[in-house]
Amino acid sequence: MNASSKLREAKEILAKAFQELADGVKSGDSLKVRDSCEKGWLATVEVVDALLIRYGYGEAITHTDRRKKLRELASKLAEVSKLGIYDRVEARRSVLHNDGFYGGVLTPDEVEEELKKVEKLIGDIENLL
Repeated sequence: MNASSKLREAKEILAKAFQELADGVKSGDSLKVRDSCEKGWLATVEVVDALLIRYGYGEAITHTDRRKKLRELASKLAEVSKLGIYDRVEARRSVLHNDGFYGGVLTPDEVEEELKKVEKLIGDIENLL
């Protein structure tokens, strides 16, 4: 898959995350809210893979591989470092993936805030593609 396809996929997944959050809030289904967190995390993974592909690193195989490649890219491309991509990705992993999906401890407002951060990350990475 190329960087453009990964970017498009990230945007589509994020749109589904926002919709699932809204559906979960409307119906009172906390599982949908949790699932929206996981979609937000997946959108983050996909857009980072787009960035890695664009700069010749290839799609990450594991999250450890993704972190390693992101650190290396940040050392070579000042804008990646300046934008704090690595730290932002790790924050989304911790909050959306761990706290939101696995822990189920985020409120819908917190989930929405986190999804908006993913949206901003996607925009920042899109500008680097």
